[in-house]
Amino acid sequence: MYLVHAELRQEADAVLPGHADQLITDCADSDDGLEHIVVHPQAADGTLVGLFMLASTVEEAELRAARVCRRALETQPELEGFALLGCGVRLVPGLHDQLLHEDPDGQDMPRHD
Repeated sequence: MYLVHAELRQEADAVLPGHADQLITDCADSDDGLEHIVVHPQAADGTLVGLFMLASTVEEAELRAARVCRRALETQPELEGFALLGCGVRLVPGLHDQLLHEDPDGQDMPRHD
């Protein structure tokens, strides 16, 4: 499962409905792999939608999430005034380095010598 973030831009007069998560969920087909949605209307860059997607690769999860969002924005009248800016899995900067430092040997795998 992948958490894909969709960034939405809204026009000045657009109002995000309180049930936006359900509006987007209703637009997903069974083969999209959508498991759950979380909407963050007051995100720093506008509205942020977290889509938990079942997929075999991160690329597939991103494509499926974008497809669900576009379908919702094109077919749900209550989402008029919103546009999809981007859709992707966000990386956590420094996570790999942090995990390496948690290992007392400072190695990400055992040495073979």
